[in-house]
Amino acid sequence: MSFPAPRMDAEQFDRVASASCKKWSERSLGVAKALIVEGVSLADAAAAHSMSPQQASVTRGRFLEKVETLRMDEFMRREKPKLAISALEPYSVQIQTLRDKGYTIDQIVAFLKESGVTTSPTTVRTFLKGLRA
Repeated sequence: MSFPAPRMDAEQFDRVASASCKKWSERSLGVAKALIVEGVSLADAAAAHSMSPQQASVTRGRFLEKVETLRMDEFMRREKPKLAISALEPYSVQIQTLRDKGYTIDQIVAFLKESGVTTSPTTVRTFLKGLRA
């Protein structure tokens, strides 16, 4: 099964290129634009930019990764997380210290409750895993 080639308009392309591809060569940007904006075939775009089709395909893939990263960053700037884990951030040092000294998850939850933070053992476990990562 064949999927349609990803497309975007020139304005979107230029916005991504200026934000995320500052170190890219004109050649790489040219082939990416030909493939994504202009809809040129892979073989034709590669030939026009003195690349192999494989190089052109990799360049397109890398540009599309930049598109997704930028899209995700814009979303995270617009939307703040609503999970309770973010409420634990100010207590990360205390939580880690308690855990390092052998306190159980339930005891840490009790400590947080005394501090005015309502949470669950599952949330604290998840938070601690994130600290170790």
